Amino acid sequence: MKVAYYSLLAILIAISVQCSSSKRLLERGNYYQAVMEATDKLRRSPKNKKAQAALHQAYPLAVEQLLNDVDQAKSTRAAFQWSIAADSYRSLNTMFDAIKTSPAARGVIAHPKDFHQQYGQVRNKAAEEQYQAGEQAMRENTIESARQAYFHYQQAGEYVANYKDANQKMIEAQEAGTLKVLVEAQPVPSRYYQVSGGFFYDQVDDFLRNYQQRNQFIAFYTPQELQRQGSVPPDHVLRLRFEDFVVGQSRTLVKEKTVTADSVKVGEVEVAQQRPKTRTLSRDVTQVSTSGKTVKKPVYGTVSAKLITTRMEITSGGILGVLITDTNQRRLLQDDLQGEHIWFAEWGRFQGDERALNEEELALCNLPEAVPPPPQQLFVEFTKPLYDQLTDRLNRFYQNY
Repeated sequence: MKVAYYSLLAILIAISVQCSSSKRLLERGNYYQAVMEATDKLRRSPKNKKAQAALHQAYPLAVEQLLNDVDQAKSTRAAFQWSIAADSYRSLNTMFDAIKTSPAARGVIAHPKDFHQQYGQVRNKAAEEQYQAGEQAMRENTIESARQAYFHYQQAGEYVANYKDANQKMIEAQEAGTLKVLVEAQPVPSRYYQVSGGFFYDQVDDFLRNYQQRNQFIAFYTPQELQRQGSVPPDHVLRLRFEDFVVGQSRTLVKEKTVTADSVKVGEVEVAQQRPKTRTLSRDVTQVSTSGKTVKKPVYGTVSAKLITTRMEITSGGILGVLITDTNQRRLLQDDLQGEHIWFAEWGRFQGDERALNEEELALCNLPEAVPPPPQQLFVEFTKPLYDQLTDRLNRFYQNY
């Protein structure tokens, strides 16, 4: 019963929030959104009185507002007047289609207005308007204007599918509007160790590829990939270089302590077994006899042991230099990222009674003496915090591009 009650309460709260949302949209003058939200609610809850009232009030206001936008754009010859008209008619038709496919909404708005014919009359003009805006932007010959052109060509294709050569123009605009970044990953210099940064650089490469998928106007290239692209120079050069990597001297800490345990069985003793055989010798004297047999009984006491634990630590660290320059060799970002990793291992041994050790201490004593990992493994571990620092820096830098 409680589950059913809380489920019903959750539904009522959700409906209340949705209704208040429609009301707020209406009060703020967002008539189109109020119509769409009220229609959606009636699709899920056909008898929703608040949604019915919101739709009844919002629909005529939305129609009036959108038609006024069309008239004003045409009368003032506003920039992209045909796009404004097409967008307005498209919104009017979206409301029409939503209401026509909802019986509950049609019960409120019996005759929604159809503007498909009007949209058909302006969409070609809107497509041409966007196409020409794309052409003008491409003539400005900058990365930013090429990105604007891309969206103009895209919008033209949304008004009229396959409009002229807008699809091909989109490809060209994207190419011109893409920031090309050459990534130079330098080998790891080390005077004492033979280590490779391949694992770290592969992770960085994966990050950059994923970033590129989220931002269609940025591309990262290796020197080999950029060479295959032809003679197009990069807009940025991102250089990554490990300035140094060292494995510090190991430190070994040895501790000794005495551990004890109480109530531990330390032996046994034999005691005579008594049996209750009695014989009355006189009125006041009774004799108790034994059987002559003995039994063993445990003896409990305290046991101790000397626990000797060893902890070995090895600190590795270094610096990753990050430098981003533009085509004029101007430094856009320069930073030195520092990282450190401490490898450690513990093991133990004891002298004395094993039973004085608890489970954790005994497990420690069963471990073999540790062998330090090779420098390459220490290098990989040391680069993990560097990766987080580097990706954060690049995220913050390229979000402005």
